[in-house]
Amino acid sequence: MKITALTLGFLLFTNFSFSQIKKKELNGIWKTNSELYSKTDTIKFYPNIKDCYQIKWTIEKRKFKTNELNICTEPPRISGIVGKEKIKLRKRDFGQIIEYYQNGIISDKFRIIELKKTDSQELKLMRFDKLSEQKVYKYVDSLVFKVLKYNPDKTENTYGVKISDSNPNVKIKIRDGGIGNPEPLIVVNGRPLQNREPLKELLLAETNAIKYLTKEESASIYGSRAINGVILLLTSEKRFKKIWKKYGR
Repeated sequence: MKITALTLGFLLFTNFSFSQIKKKELNGIWKTNSELYSKTDTIKFYPNIKDCYQIKWTIEKRKFKTNELNICTEPPRISGIVGKEKIKLRKRDFGQIIEYYQNGIISDKFRIIELKKTDSQELKLMRFDKLSEQKVYKYVDSLVFKVLKYNPDKTENTYGVKISDSNPNVKIKIRDGGIGNPEPLIVVNGRPLQNREPLKELLLAETNAIKYLTKEESASIYGSRAINGVILLLTSEKRFKKIWKKYGR
């Protein structure tokens, strides 16, 4: 049976190329809307934009400088960061990151999602979140209840699951003694989880993709464990190995 995996919104990273970007490819001036810069995880920079409020990154061979711009005032307002600025490119198992330093101290960190080199150039970054924010956990929690529509109060212990659109009469059922209403199965880097707790220690910026399979799509692969669907995550293997070990798997 053909399985269609649906990828959601801002986590559509599966087309990201892991070829390494060189610092010289970032040379020049990149601008973004300041509101977008400060309030969202995913940030897009362009060589030229017309928004009144902008953040400008000037990247040269050995220098880096940040400015805040308001080009709609007369004269235009330009303010800079006080202190010495620097960026470093690092390679990680989930891709490349940019570390931003002020006066020798790291103050921000971004993952490079994509660098488009077409006529309309675009540099797409994702700012690292904090573990305390549990963004991956909250996103998966939303998929469990709002997308896959899992109902923990449902008590029936036999379920029919259609596994073929061409033959709707083909179904599987939980055998006697099985879990009657399990949560959607969560699989991280190919490993099924017993519960969602490990997700609280995964960072959004280190996650390449989050997909879900409905019960109709997943039953022929995962059987009764997938009676309420499956959520698949691809993330940093290095970090996840530590989490897997910590939770006694």
